[in-house]
This record gives sequence, C-alpha cells and structure tokens, in this order.
Amino acid sequence: SSSSSSSSSSSCSKMKHTTILEALFAGGVAGICVDTMLFPLDTIKTRLQSSKGFSAAGGFQGVYRGLCAAVIGSAPVASLFFGAYETTKYLLDAEEGG
Repeated sequence: SSSSSSSSSSSCSKMKHTTILEALFAGGVAGICVDTMLFPLDTIKTRLQSSKGFSAAGGFQGVYRGLCAAVIGSAPVASLFFGAYETTKYLLDAEEGG
C-alpha cells in the first residue's frame, strides 16, 4: 500500500503542464456544462419564489428558455478564469523552483 501511494505522488509531479489553450477550452466547456445543468434548476427556484405562484410564473414549461444568453455570457468568463488560474499556478510553481 505504501508503494502505491509513493508511486502516485511521483506520477503527480510528472504531470504535464496545462497549456493556456487547453485551460481556455476546458473553462469554456465547464461553463457550458454548469449552465446546462443548473439553469433549469435556477429557473424553477425563481418560479417557486414568485409572488404569482409557481404555475402562473410558468411552472415547468420553458425551463431552458434563455439558456443561450446565459451560456454566451458565462462560457467566456469561465474560460478566462481557467486560463488565469492555470497561468498563475504555473508562474507561482516556477517561482518556487518547482
């Protein structure tokens, strides 16, 4: 068991550096996935809180209406976040001599 933990820690140090393009792409995909999964839940939550009542506010119909606008806004932001995070991580690691 101890040999497997030491081999896994050595494999972590040998992981290749994520390029800025990979980080930007991963961030964009993550933003799209998060919006696609959580957008309808947020819409339903908002409708449940409506003073008109859930059914009058639209019920379960059209819970994905407006998703494209949300994705257009969040995918680039998530992409930039991932890119900035990976770049900062690389620069700090290089500064420490790692």
